[in-house]
Amino acid sequence: MRSISDKDSGIIKAATAAAYEAMGGVSRAADALLVGSSTLTKYASPNEEWKDSFIRLDLAVELDRRTGHPFLLEAMTKLVKSAPSKSFGALTASAVLRLDVVLDDVVREVVKAIENDHVDAAERQAVCERIVAAQAVLACLFAQMTGEA
Repeated sequence: MRSISDKDSGIIKAATAAAYEAMGGVSRAADALLVGSSTLTKYASPNEEWKDSFIRLDLAVELDRRTGHPFLLEAMTKLVKSAPSKSFGALTASAVLRLDVVLDDVVREVVKAIENDHVDAAERQAVCERIVAAQAVLACLFAQMTGEA
């Protein structure tokens, strides 16, 4: 099942085509990226047979670097920012307590990691996962507070 709309697909494919043009065409882009031009062509093609073929992330980054303009980054940013954000829910005492639990999870993980005065890679990863979870909840609350939710 495809999780991207036809409209969003068109935005990514148009940005891909624009990046190729900025490189001097598909052939030049293929030479620079060390990828076949037929492969690159399908990434920009709106044809039905290639509708689910999108440029690889590593190639998108390299194209944006080489063209000096973030064609693909801007397209993806537009799509991400226009996506509906998750709601924090009603601002109630229980919602704030859920936030408190998430933030406490971060603190507990940090305390656990620094207990022996050495933080190893697994502990860093565990702390980062708790931080990411907290950031997601805080972003929802921020959106609600600023009227963006």
